[in-house]
Amino acid sequence: MKKKNIMKKAFALLLALQMVVSLAACGNGGNGSDAGNKADAQDTANDTQSTDTADAADTTDTADTADAGGSDAGYAMDKNLSGKITIWTWGDYEIKGSSKFNDYYPNIEMEYVQFDSSEYFEKVVTTLASGGEMPDVVLFESGVRGQFLAMEDTWEVLNGAPYNADTSQLLDWALPLCTNTNGDLLCVQVDNCVGAWAYDRNLTKKYFGTDDPAELEAKFQTLDDYVEAAKVVAEQGNGEDFIFGGAGDIKDAVRGLYTEEAWVTDGKITMDNSYKKVYEVVDELVATGAVGKYVAWTPAWNASWSAGHTVFTGCPTWYASHVLKSNDTESEGRWGLITPPGGGYSNGGTAYAIPSCIDDSQKELAWAWIKYLTMSEEGSANFYEAHSTPTLYKPAYEGDLYAGEPDPFFGGQNIMQKYLEIAQNPNTKARNVTKYDGTIESIDTELLIQLGEGNIHAEEAYQKLKEGLLAAAPELTE
Repeated sequence: MKKKNIMKKAFALLLALQMVVSLAACGNGGNGSDAGNKADAQDTANDTQSTDTADAADTTDTADTADAGGSDAGYAMDKNLSGKITIWTWGDYEIKGSSKFNDYYPNIEMEYVQFDSSEYFEKVVTTLASGGEMPDVVLFESGVRGQFLAMEDTWEVLNGAPYNADTSQLLDWALPLCTNTNGDLLCVQVDNCVGAWAYDRNLTKKYFGTDDPAELEAKFQTLDDYVEAAKVVAEQGNGEDFIFGGAGDIKDAVRGLYTEEAWVTDGKITMDNSYKKVYEVVDELVATGAVGKYVAWTPAWNASWSAGHTVFTGCPTWYASHVLKSNDTESEGRWGLITPPGGGYSNGGTAYAIPSCIDDSQKELAWAWIKYLTMSEEGSANFYEAHSTPTLYKPAYEGDLYAGEPDPFFGGQNIMQKYLEIAQNPNTKARNVTKYDGTIESIDTELLIQLGEGNIHAEEAYQKLKEGLLAAAPELTE
């Protein structure tokens, strides 16, 4: 009976997904949601630190140490666990991030099955709807996570028996990204995707007289300060330089600063204090004439980072390595990092869940892998070495793992310390996700392009966003 219920819910979600795709296709010129592109950026760009690139399944150097998972979280994690687990992925993020897993669990073999990031969500939902064979671990990318979390009885509750994951060991602000409306932990996110803002030192010196991060933070404390700065760039830049590269970049930098409400609450659209405000900021900045026309994740956008014409950009932890450094390979010392106005935000992230329909013996093995990667000091060190990104596991912050060092690319700034400072800012929070978030993002894509072109303004864009959402989800109310 439980499996039939899962299939029915997955089928309903699949129909909803097809409707969203149909609505988004009506006029967006082929520009889909950027969620898959963000996943690709994390997986395909060159890593900036040395990485153990051997397949984790082939590791032979096993450590005769206490188990990495520990016995304090349900299953007794010991190195004698044996078997094979299948993990569906969309790149090599997990292969590199858990490359030393077999040092602690030498008898667990991992099979990584690759899918294109744009097809991943539909593949999972289609398999669930048809009653097909599910993998042992499913990846929840941030853009569609709310839809996954809303599928009750489909995923194991990880803070319940027999897993008993201790949520107090995860950074508090990130818990809304991994829990459903009942407070159940259905997945664990691996990467601390806290967001800073990056800036071009040459351009801030040119327009604002300084490239010092402390001085810039003192100068730009509110979003209104950035609007005034955009006017300076517009007046003095002769159309060559941009305060932000495009409307989508503004949205990504600003959206995470509004976290008080979920986008949908108890069946009602509650975006007046979030998405509407984001559109207003985009509108104000575009009106200055200092916003570029780049569309995020396009070849022209990728190339723009080395051109030296964009003053500011949002910059979560993964973005520093996998967007700026990978696209601006010749620069050294040109970029800096500052705290966003009002604090930090979260953007992106990959979490891991265990399907309820797999065998119990497989669940134990899957939890060993997830807990190693997301909730152990050993896994945190492995992941950080591979991706230059911290995990959300609190105990890993108590030592010197994330001490960081001066980064020549960022002018000698210790950007890891800046990220940790932002992560501990009490204003850094994450918005509760909902099953409608992916729909909203899909509808938003074309509206942002129109905002960036100046064809529509904030109020009209917001009304169109709500209209599109109500058409896709008529059960909602304003």
